[in-house]
Amino acid sequence: MSKAVEATPRTSASGDAEAQQQKIQSEHVDRAEDIHVDGEQGKFSAILGILRKLVGVADVVDLIPESDDAVERMLAVLAWWFSKMLKHTGKVHKPFNSILGERFFCHWDVSSSSQCSSESTASSSITNVSTGAEATNRVEYITEQVSHHPPVSAFVYRCKERGIEAAGIDHIKAKFTGLSATVATGSECKGIFITLKSRGNEMYKCTHPTGSIVGWLRGSLKVQMIETSYIVCAKTGLAAVVEFKEERWFSKDKGNVIGKVFRYDESKYGDQIASWRLKDIPKACSIVATFGGNWDQQVTVKHNGSERTLIDMAALKIADKIVKPLEQQGELESRRVWEPVASKMRQGKYAEASRTKKAIEEAQRTLAAERKERGEEFVPALFKPNYADSGMPELLDDAPINI
Repeated sequence: MSKAVEATPRTSASGDAEAQQQKIQSEHVDRAEDIHVDGEQGKFSAILGILRKLVGVADVVDLIPESDDAVERMLAVLAWWFSKMLKHTGKVHKPFNSILGERFFCHWDVSSSSQCSSESTASSSITNVSTGAEATNRVEYITEQVSHHPPVSAFVYRCKERGIEAAGIDHIKAKFTGLSATVATGSECKGIFITLKSRGNEMYKCTHPTGSIVGWLRGSLKVQMIETSYIVCAKTGLAAVVEFKEERWFSKDKGNVIGKVFRYDESKYGDQIASWRLKDIPKACSIVATFGGNWDQQVTVKHNGSERTLIDMAALKIADKIVKPLEQQGELESRRVWEPVASKMRQGKYAEASRTKKAIEEAQRTLAAERKERGEEFVPALFKPNYADSGMPELLDDAPINI
């Protein structure tokens, strides 16, 4: 990010508490750009924003197809799966409430010299984003808000040079449970689907973890991952079960995540893995690797009689997104939609920022009412409308992509 600008709460003539409680973290705004939340205001919006920005680290996903060993490819997918949680290792944030039809485009230029080896899947060359001096692979991110009630967005993340694509539906739900809050996937979200076109369309279905936000009484919010997730590849007959341990404030647990990679019979167990915990893996499924550690620090893997780092979160760096300037963006692109609000906040004009935000939202309500009156349904501009059952959106052939 280019520059951190913090807005200190102050008293305004309008007494607009919502605007006073927000802090903006960047000069520019993405489709769910981070706005810090202090205090009680905006809790629910903060929770709904916690699982945004799922793309992970660009050159970690770029390495996935490289190895000829199916187990190593599964471990590369697993490393990327952990890398996408890098945004949750710091503070809890509150995003803008995306408008219907809002879209965001960006890309990264990753050095094509990055190589995947059996010695290290993601612990080296993980920040190898090109400066433009060497050959590069382009990693693109494309997303569109396809529903407002409930809030649902479709996204595709792809690297054409490496023949890899990740797609999914962003739909989350949240609920308060005593002194904590949980964030889980909504009914529209079936996971992230990674397709390796260079490997005969080998596909990996990766489900999301459940997040638990604690620290409401302390006034210091912290994200924990809980419950179980899985990654499965029917073509290779490999799967991974990831189990998170609930952390205690005063415990001395050495690790908060463990898991296993195993071979399975798709015809026999394919529809059961989603409900398995580690203890449920049948003896008929041969374990090929085990892993564990701290999801927000370092995870190691044991495979072929040796142990190595699978992912080192401390060594990862989220590269700056390459986005077209505002004057070259369409009227529904995120930074252009929310720049009037962000601009006011950077100037410390919180009441004006709140009024501008509400004006944008009111204009959307008017558009929705007009569509209803005409009997029209919203039609996405970028994605085919048949994503609901599979949870795997597809881009239209003529989608107006502005990267």
